[in-house]
Amino acid sequence: MTHAGPRHTGASGNDSSATALRARMAACGVLSVNLIGSPGSGKTSLLECTIETLPRYARVAVLTGDVQTEDDAERVRRYGFPVRQINTGSAGCLDGRMIEQGLADWRLEDIDLLLIENVGNLIGPADHDLGETAKIVLSSVTEGEDEPSSTPRSFTRQS
Repeated sequence: MTHAGPRHTGASGNDSSATALRARMAACGVLSVNLIGSPGSGKTSLLECTIETLPRYARVAVLTGDVQTEDDAERVRRYGFPVRQINTGSAGCLDGRMIEQGLADWRLEDIDLLLIENVGNLIGPADHDLGETAKIVLSSVTEGEDEPSSTPRSFTRQS
């Protein structure tokens, strides 16, 4: 488990981490996907269904973010792929520096697909670039039909 220290105070710190991560992952041919959604929206279930269908020889790694527990990482570990939990403490979401720490002793050359399950939140993760190739937003029916208009940055493409 990785415990994140104090996070960067400005967007520029995260942006530089994300830019460096994006370049490293691209150079190694890693496709990285950041799953975001409110608590209970189905991020972990989607992650489990996805990796369950992959062959055991697939070069997949998973980072799971949570404020304090390791529950999601424990659920995903049973599929046999490398998994690392990142606890964010009081931070509302993962940032680029936390992803760098989570990947610190993994060889990107040995990973084709990096799946990132962000902290259950739709506000922060929409604004924090992790250097990911793609971001997938999960929204649950119980969140209400107005969720896209309540958190528009989560549902619009950011360049």
